[in-house]
Amino acid sequence: MLRARLPAILFASALLAILVHVAMVGFAARGLAGLFPAIVGTVGAVAALANLIQAVRGRDAGSGEAPPEGADGPWLAGLSYGVPAAYAVMLWLLGFWAASAVTLLALPWLLGYRRPVVVLLVCVGTLLAVQLVFVQVFDMVLPRGLLVERLFDDGED
Repeated sequence: MLRARLPAILFASALLAILVHVAMVGFAARGLAGLFPAIVGTVGAVAALANLIQAVRGRDAGSGEAPPEGADGPWLAGLSYGVPAAYAVMLWLLGFWAASAVTLLALPWLLGYRRPVVVLLVCVGTLLAVQLVFVQVFDMVLPRGLLVERLFDDGED
């Protein structure tokens, strides 16, 4: 039984080690430059640890719901290539906020997750976390998108 879970356990262990390393490099950098890798590494390491525990215990990390009809290799491969490409196009056209909201709402639905309140809460929570970390803490300007730039262009070139 453990032999069947070995690839998942090894992958989760490697991911945990990499994310712990990222977090440690961030903490060692001291100052604002190390804050981002420290945050990403720590949050990722906690998630990877949870995944590792699930793999060792033999539990599937999925939602437990049945995949959508026809959700086989080609469907998942299409999503793997199509969603990032669609997100990139939406990011270019609509900007970060709209593209991220559409992706965070549509992808779980395409994968068969049918709990709309949970999906909405995850979407809002993710966008609020991005706002807090990147916009407030790091003072970053996220992409506004071509259409938003055109709509709010004040004539300056």
